[in-house]
Amino acid sequence: MAGRPHLDTLSRHPSPTPPPRPHHLRSLASQTWEDEVGNAQTVTGVGVALGSGRRRVGVAVWLPVLVPLLVPGAFGGGESRPWRRRREAARAGAVAAREAAGEAFLRLDTAQRDLRISLETVRAVEPSDQTDAALRRFDALSETVDEASAAYIATMDRHPLDVDAESADYEAARRDLDAAARRLDEVGKELERFAGTLGPTIARADAALSQLPPKTEQARQAARAAADAVRTAGQQGLAGPALDQRLAALLAALADLEKGAAVHGVAGTLTRAAQVTETAHALYEEAERLPRLRDDVTKRLSSLRTRAQAVASRADNLEPALHRLRRDYSAACWTDIADAPQKVTQAVAVAEARIDEAGQAAGRQEWADAVSRLATARAALNQADEAMAAVHDRLRDLDAAAADPEAEVQRTRFAVRDAQRLAVGDRAVAEERYARRLDALVFRLDKLRDGLDAPHPDWWQFLSEARAIRAEVAGVVQQIRDDRAGA
Repeated sequence: MAGRPHLDTLSRHPSPTPPPRPHHLRSLASQTWEDEVGNAQTVTGVGVALGSGRRRVGVAVWLPVLVPLLVPGAFGGGESRPWRRRREAARAGAVAAREAAGEAFLRLDTAQRDLRISLETVRAVEPSDQTDAALRRFDALSETVDEASAAYIATMDRHPLDVDAESADYEAARRDLDAAARRLDEVGKELERFAGTLGPTIARADAALSQLPPKTEQARQAARAAADAVRTAGQQGLAGPALDQRLAALLAALADLEKGAAVHGVAGTLTRAAQVTETAHALYEEAERLPRLRDDVTKRLSSLRTRAQAVASRADNLEPALHRLRRDYSAACWTDIADAPQKVTQAVAVAEARIDEAGQAAGRQEWADAVSRLATARAALNQADEAMAAVHDRLRDLDAAAADPEAEVQRTRFAVRDAQRLAVGDRAVAEERYARRLDALVFRLDKLRDGLDAPHPDWWQFLSEARAIRAEVAGVVQQIRDDRAGA
């Protein structure tokens, strides 16, 4: 090759003494000079010597030039490897710090978001001054969270680890990222402590919120069941306008419920769901019992009409009984029941009117109205029966007292003596509190016959007094038993 001297030329013109060289090169040169084997090939760790001994001199001279060409980096690498290891170690530490800071950032962001959702739930379920104060405290903490997050992001921007840098840069990045992670963790612990103070409130709100879907669905199902029952009753000719109106009101309430917590709040939505469910159940039960109610109304109409006719027929016997009372006894014995015929007539008229109205309501499928009117008719007929019974019972009692007044006296005296024996018991005398009351009743009993010898005695007053004495005796007996039972 042009420009490069030939080995023979180098052997004929020895070169001047070479400059000093490193120790490992001097060793290599001396090894080449000492090889005396002619035309031999010497292979060293760093070069090749060819030819005779004189040529080997030339080869040795050029080894400092050939070795760097044949083995690039053979001498420089030994000095650079420790520096590279230090840089890689610094970069690995910075990367680990970046990952730890990123995890701390994610933990804090998740905690902040979860606590915000919980507080919004609390405000929707339990709006109060205490809830507003908690939200203000959370807003202040959120500012601290934002500051720590901004510092972390700024640190990440200031130390990009995806580009080559010096060890000192990586060490600075690690320190800054560690500091950012510690600050994020500190703020996270502060947020956690604040959340701990709201634990019971958040738990109540979460419980209420968890009830929202099932309670709403329960109301929907109850409304659907009620609507189906009303439609079935309508197909059977049992559902009247009133039932249809109630169903329309129920469906309107359900539509209002479907607006959800966004309009009514969690508590308001739960209240509306309970109201819809209750109304739907009541409507469903009424629609389901309409067939039985129709049969019951039909039977009651028939039976009450028959009873009203019977009461009107028995009322004809009132006048003879009253005639006997007026004839045989003084006015004091019958004046209070003299208007019994008018009461019976009026009660029967009311009952018959209500029975007719109930029949008309049943024809309009207004079964509840029909049942109410039938109840009024039954009460009127009961009043008529009582008025007639008062007349006949009065006549019977007066006849018995006039025929044997002593029987009434003895019945009353027996009651008084029985009470006296109970009051004495195993004592020599009765207790004073019982004795006084019983002595007063004995005095009244002794005066019971007064006035019976008159031409027209007041037998009703006689009977009323005897009955009153027996009633008071029964009260004394009950008191004695109660007192001794509690002793």
